[in-house]
Amino acid sequence: MKIIGITGPTGAGKTTALNVLVRLGGVVIDCDEVYHGLLERSEPMKRELTARFGRGILNGEGCLDRKLLGQVVFQDESALLALNAITHRYVGRVVRARIAAAEAEGCAAVAVDAIALIESGLGKLCHAVVGVLAPAEVRVRRIMAREGISEEYARLRVVAQKEDAFFRANCTHILENSGDDTPEAFGERALALFTAILQDTQQKEERPMEEKVKTIGELRREALLDNPKNGYDRLSAEDEAAMKTYCEDYKRFLDTGKTERECVDEAIRLAEAQGFKVFTRGMAVNPGDRLYRANRGKSLMLAVVGSSPLSEGVNIGAAHIDAPRLDIKQRPLYEDSELAFLKTHYYGGIRKYQWVTIPLELHGVVALKDGTTLRVTVGNGAGDPVFTIDDLLPHLAQDQSKKALSEAIPAESLNILVGSRPYKNDEGSDRVKLAIMDILNQKYGITEADFISAELSAVPAFRASDVGFDRSLIGAYGHDDRVCSFAALAGLLALKVPRRTAVCMLADKEEIGSVGVTGMKSAAFDTFMSDLCDSQRIPLKACYEKSFCLSADVTAAFDPNFPEVYEKRNSALVNYGMGLCKYTGSRGKSGASDAAAEVVAYVRRVLDEAGVMWQMAELGKADQGGGGTVAAYMAERDIDTLDAGVPVLSMHAPFETVSKLDSYMTYKGMKAIYEQ
Repeated sequence: MKIIGITGPTGAGKTTALNVLVRLGGVVIDCDEVYHGLLERSEPMKRELTARFGRGILNGEGCLDRKLLGQVVFQDESALLALNAITHRYVGRVVRARIAAAEAEGCAAVAVDAIALIESGLGKLCHAVVGVLAPAEVRVRRIMAREGISEEYARLRVVAQKEDAFFRANCTHILENSGDDTPEAFGERALALFTAILQDTQQKEERPMEEKVKTIGELRREALLDNPKNGYDRLSAEDEAAMKTYCEDYKRFLDTGKTERECVDEAIRLAEAQGFKVFTRGMAVNPGDRLYRANRGKSLMLAVVGSSPLSEGVNIGAAHIDAPRLDIKQRPLYEDSELAFLKTHYYGGIRKYQWVTIPLELHGVVALKDGTTLRVTVGNGAGDPVFTIDDLLPHLAQDQSKKALSEAIPAESLNILVGSRPYKNDEGSDRVKLAIMDILNQKYGITEADFISAELSAVPAFRASDVGFDRSLIGAYGHDDRVCSFAALAGLLALKVPRRTAVCMLADKEEIGSVGVTGMKSAAFDTFMSDLCDSQRIPLKACYEKSFCLSADVTAAFDPNFPEVYEKRNSALVNYGMGLCKYTGSRGKSGASDAAAEVVAYVRRVLDEAGVMWQMAELGKADQGGGGTVAAYMAERDIDTLDAGVPVLSMHAPFETVSKLDSYMTYKGMKAIYEQ
C-alpha cells in the first residue's frame, strides 16, 4: 500500500486531486476533520490543552472551542508553537491508526490530506508528498466563489499561508494547477501523476523503520528512556532555512564587534533599526516600548515593555560581550635590536602558546586630556597591516620544548611586533620606535604619553568562517560569549509585545570575574531596572522576586580528541541543541549557581513547547576544573536563574568553533523565554 501526502495552500485544487486518487482506489484521511473530532471527543487532549492555556478555551458546554483557541494564540508565536506541539501529536496518533486500518483492509493507497503535513512530521509517514500549487490570483477567485467571502479577506487568507517555495523545497512532487486549466485538464494531470506514483516499483513499499508497528518493549523504551538524537535528524526545512539566515547575521556581528565597545555599538545600531530608543530616568513607559541604556559604552541593557505590570516580574536574558584577549599595557612601546614591540597583559583565561605566530588586529580607544576619545582599529580593514607575536624556531627550541605548555610562553614574552623600519634623518636611539610613534601621531594625533589613558587590545585577525565540507560549523574569535550575546539580543529584537517585560543584559568583564563598573556585579543593572520599576511605582525587590533569568553563556562541547577530561554522559554534544547547565563552579560546585529543580523543569517545558532542541551540559569531569558565569550574580539578586548556551570546541582559543544548529537553537530558546 502506498501512502501519499497531499498538501498545499488553500484554493490550489487539493480536493480535485484527492477525488482522482479516490477513483484509483485510495482512501483519504482528512487531518482537519481528525482535528475537529479530537476537539469534540478527546479528553486527554482537552486536559493537556487546558493545563497549558487555561479553561478559557472551553465553550459553555465545557468543550474545546476552536475560535477561543485561535484567540489565545493570535499573534503569539510561542503559544501557537505550544498548541501545534500538542495537537499535532494527537492528530498523528489518529492518522497512524487509520493508515494501519486501511492497510489491513487491503487498500491500494492512503492519502493524508493536511495543510501542515510537513511541519507536523506526518510527511515522514509518506512514500510521496505531493504539493498542489496554483497562482495567488487563481486561489483568491476560488476562495471567494467557494466560501462567499470578500476579495480583501480572501487575499488575507492567501498571504497568511506559506509561499510556494516552501512546498517546492519540501515535497517530492509538485502538481501545478494553472489559471488556464479546466477541472478536467487538471484532473488528467493528477491522474497521470498518481498513477506513476502507485506504479513506481523503485519506491519502497515499507514505511520508514521508525514508523513500523512497535513492540510493547519498544513503546516502553520510547516512553521511559531518554534517547537524544542528533539535531539534523529532527530539523525541519523551515528551521533549517531560518538557521542559515540567522547564522549569516551572526557572522556579520562577530566581524563587526571584536571588543565589548564595538559589540555595544553594533547592538545599538541593530536595536535602533528595530525601533529602540534611549531610556532615561523619569520617562513614561508603556506596553510595547522598546528601550535601551548603554553603560559607559561597554555594557548594554535593553527592554521590551510587556502588557503585564512589572510586579509580575520580568524575563531576562543575560550574557557577556567581553572575550579573552591581549590588552596593551600603559607604557607599551619599546625597541629592541631595531624591532618595535608593544608590551601586553593578557585578559581572561588564555592558553598563552596559542597566541603566538597568528595575525592580530588592534582595537580600542585613546582618551586625551582634552576630553576627546579616539577610536583605533587597525587590521580588519581592506589593505590594513596586521601584527603578530613571534616564537622560537624548532631548531633552537630544545629547552622550551621541555617546559609545560603553561610555562613555555611566559606572559612577559607576549610582545607584539609592530615595526622594523627606522626613522629617517635622525641619528638618535630607538629610531624604529620613533618611526612608529610618528605614524600614530600623523594618523591619530597622539603621543607616547597618551598610551597611559588608552584601552587598546590585540585580538585575532580572523574573519568568521564556515568550517567543514558541509559548512555546518562556524569558526571565529569571540564565540565565548558573543554566540550567546547575539542570541539574547536577536531574540529580544524579534519580539512584539510580550506578556512580561523582556530584558536583555549584555555585560562586560565576565572573563575576569564580572567586576568593575561595567560588569554584572555593578549596580548599573539594578539602576536600569529600578528606573523601569519606578515608572510603574513598583518596588525593585517585588519585581526581582517574580523574575526569571536565563544566563546565556557557552559550555564545553565534548571533544573526542580529549575524552579524558569529559564525563561523556553529562557533556554537551555538537548538533544536539542548546546546552542547559544546572550548575557551574568547579570541583565541589565551588562558586556555583545551582538552579533549583523547579527552575530546570520550567525551562524544559518552555523549550519543548517552542520546538527548541536542547540538552544537558556540564563543564568536564568534577575534579578536572570548572568555570563560572554571570548566573551567580543574577541569583544573588533573588532572581531564579539557569545557565544555558552554545557548546563550544576550543573554548578561549583565538579561533573557536560552534555548530550552526546549536547557535540557532540558542536564539530560538532565548526568544521562547522572553515570550513567557
